[in-house]
This record gives sequence, structure tokens and C-alpha cells, in this order.
Amino acid sequence: MKHLVCNNTGHVEVVDVPPPSARPGDILVRMAACGVCGTDLMKVYDATMAKPVQLGHEIVGTRLDTGLRVAVAHHAPDAASHYTRRGSPTQDPTFKATNVDPGGFAEVIRVPADIAPHTVIPIPDHVPDLRAVFMEPLACCLRAVERVPIVKGDTVAIVGVGAIGLLFVPLMKHLGAQVIAVDVRADRLDVAKTWGADDISLANDGDLPAKARALSHKRGADVVILTATNAATLRLALGTVRDGGTIVPFGVKPGPETPFDFWQIYRREISLVTSYSATPQGLARAMQLLSGPGFELESLISHTFTLDEAGQGFDLLHQAKASKVIITP
Repeated sequence: MKHLVCNNTGHVEVVDVPPPSARPGDILVRMAACGVCGTDLMKVYDATMAKPVQLGHEIVGTRLDTGLRVAVAHHAPDAASHYTRRGSPTQDPTFKATNVDPGGFAEVIRVPADIAPHTVIPIPDHVPDLRAVFMEPLACCLRAVERVPIVKGDTVAIVGVGAIGLLFVPLMKHLGAQVIAVDVRADRLDVAKTWGADDISLANDGDLPAKARALSHKRGADVVILTATNAATLRLALGTVRDGGTIVPFGVKPGPETPFDFWQIYRREISLVTSYSATPQGLARAMQLLSGPGFELESLISHTFTLDEAGQGFDLLHQAKASKVIITP
């Protein structure tokens, strides 16, 4: 069968491998679509990340044993672990050690028995594959909301409205928040506006703090979500968040230390809350949202490529010439 691999930095290729064999309790899924995540890009193009590296975890397909359509994620925690019982399931060592085999960009995928009951979610008949493929990334966003509860009427600034940032827009509106979308690209802001953003701001215009105050009776944003975290976006967040508010570094890449004004953090009682990956409960909730109105996320897909063409999709994303790329068999 075909399987997409990355053996060298900046390059993906399709290789022919034997299909995986199911062990007791495993589930085999024939892939119908798999989204390219920002993490996949980082694994391919970051020379500091060891190669070869496994790719693909936003999976939709058909169970070979039942013929049912399912969406699949790649991690699940030990429900009895110290981490899970204390509200940190995504930090459980079992969670980070689990994965699908051989990766989401393969014609047939094995979901191991230890995670299958928690990560294989049935897709309702009326939900198309290209919407269901957003289950895992939407669940990641839900995890952030779980860690930073949003109250109706809150003002939320989303800094960076690429594929992930755009998912936050309908989610925040669903929770009753006022949303300001921020990006360096006007076309992305236009899309955010169509998805319900109350205001938009070009990152280089410097008007985000004023817009946040205008929406919040001069307080500033209750929450600032950074889908791209660096020195510039952290400074922007500090200038935008209200006293006692929260900054969420959601999209973070490994790299050099980032300078930060902890005097401001301390004096203004600003919370820094990170959020990593998704929980099994979040996967089910994400599918529930995708089943209802207002989450027709397939419209965010800019390109679809077959496995043989996947390199083009990765390159387009790397060059910022695509918003969301889906790989099909």
C-alpha cells in the first residue's frame, strides 16, 4: 500500500509498504482523507527534528470490519494515571507514547487496541468527510477552552487566523464571546469576518489594543489566543489583554528563548495558560459540534491532493500559499 514518509528535511515521498495487520482489539481503517497539520509541517521542514518522522493524524476513513465511516485521532491517555486524575491527561506518558500505525497518510491505518475505544469516533451520515477531518484540530481548540473557560460576553482576540486560528472563531461565537481576529494577511481576515469575527485587525497596524478596549468597555481582551507565539505576538498580547486576563500560547515551535516582561505579568496578574493536543472527551464533543449548524469547516479547505501529489500540498503550505490542505488516497 502507499504510505507518505519524511526521511529528509523538506521532502516527503510515497513508499510502498505492506498493509498493517490487526491484533486483538485493533481497528483497521481505510483512509479517505487526512489533513496536513502545522505539526506535520514542522516535522518535515525543521532541520532540528530527527528524521525519519511519522506524519498525519487528522484522519477520516472507513472501518474495514464494519464499513462504518469514522474520524480517528492518534493519542489517548491512561484514564487511571496520576496525570489524568488531576486534569492533565495530555501530559500522561501513555498519551504521548501512543499513535496510529504507520501514520495518517497511508491507505490503511491500524488504530491500536489501547487507544481505539477513545479515538475512533463515528461520523453522522450527514457530515461529509471533508468536515469530519476537522475533528481532531477542533478538539485541540476545545481543550484550550476547557483550560480557559470563556464566559458569555467575554472579548477574545485570536492572533493568527490560519487554519487553526479560524477554527477558534466559530467556537468562540458559539460560546457567546466577542471576537477580534488578527493576522498579517488581509485575505485571512476577510475569511474570519465571514465566520463571525466582530472586528478584524492587521497585525502591523497597531490598532488591536484600541479595538479590544472598544469592545470591552475599555478593559481590554479577557483572553488573547496566540496561534503563532514569538516575541512580537507576545508583546502584542501584553498590550491587548486586560488586567487579570489570560494569554494562551496555543501555537508554539521549538526555538531560542523568547524575552518576556514578567514584571507586567506579575503586577497585572495576567495568567499564561498553554494547551496541548486534545482529550478523548474533546474528540466526541468536536464531532457533536461538527454535526450541528455553524461548523461547516470544509469551506476552509483550499487544496486537496492525492498521496502521490502530497509533496505539492506540503510545499504550498510551507510557502504560505495554501490555508488548509487535505490528502486523499
